Amino acid sequence: MRALLALALCACACSTPTPLPTPTPTPTPAPAHSLALAPLLEAALPRPIGPFERPFVGKRTVYFAIPRVPGENHRLIANLHGMCNPPGYACGYWTAAGSDAGFLVCPSGNSSCGPGAFNAPTWTEGDEAIDGDLERAIAVVESQYPGEMTRNGAVLTGFSRGAYAAAHIAVMHPGRWPYLLLTEADVPVDAGALRAAGVRAVALVAGEIGSQVGGERRTARNLTTHGLRARLWVMPKAGHYYSANIDDIMREALAWLVRSDDTGDADAR
Repeated sequence: MRALLALALCACACSTPTPLPTPTPTPTPAPAHSLALAPLLEAALPRPIGPFERPFVGKRTVYFAIPRVPGENHRLIANLHGMCNPPGYACGYWTAAGSDAGFLVCPSGNSSCGPGAFNAPTWTEGDEAIDGDLERAIAVVESQYPGEMTRNGAVLTGFSRGAYAAAHIAVMHPGRWPYLLLTEADVPVDAGALRAAGVRAVALVAGEIGSQVGGERRTARNLTTHGLRARLWVMPKAGHYYSANIDDIMREALAWLVRSDDTGDADAR
């Protein structure tokens, strides 16, 4: 009897009990308002502004910067570079200001200045062809960010040769480019022609020690006298090139251009 009792006690002590399954916690559903806000919060997260490049015609690329936050109705700011003057310069020195204002789109020219000028792109085609290239470049960027870009209140900018083309292109398409920003180019513009094309304001930028500032100052005053908003910004200690504070100048000029309640002036700053 004692032997049987000892065996029974040993069997009870040595057997491993079967563990109970771990209960699975029941997830707490997110509040309905949190679910509704999730896409909005994701869309509002900042993103890199670039600059980026994409091909738009053959091996030619469009250089561009994008708004920091995704969303609708981001303004188009297009730029045309000068002779032997790549978009990486004409746009690259003020991508932050461009991104803050909207989509900055800068197509490369149809030709090259060759090895002696580091194969910098240039323009050998006429303004009508430049206009077509510009639209193709805009379409490429717009396709990358569907629903984000608007042509309402679009700004067309240009540096040197690009500024001459920009002024002509704006007149070619009434209502398409209501704002012009012309840099380092004493472009002969007419207030009546610009007004007929729906241009509402013109910003002019020139180097303090360059050859264009005197003509641009006269243009700003002439446009203002004839009832078109115009203003000149002078780049300190600069010639036919950007000043060190060009990003700040462009940010201020872009903000002034699209401020519809401004009465305009021709003062240099």
